Amino acid sequence: MAKFTVDDIVPGQRFEQRHGFYWRVVRVINFPGEDVPHVQLVNDRDNSSTKTVSVNALLDRNLFKLVEK
Repeated sequence: MAKFTVDDIVPGQRFEQRHGFYWRVVRVINFPGEDVPHVQLVNDRDNSSTKTVSVNALLDRNLFKLVEK
């Protein structure tokens, strides 16, 4: 299976974070001056809970696991 990359990340995908938290990708963000893109995530159970993480963190299997492609 091919490695999952930033180009494979699209809004609506769900990722599981350790401890059973599920996050949905809202959008990919390219901050000026930053080499690494980021993603805005929203908690599946509480839409008021959001976070922004680097794509590197999202693709780190020790931190997040893709639930739906």
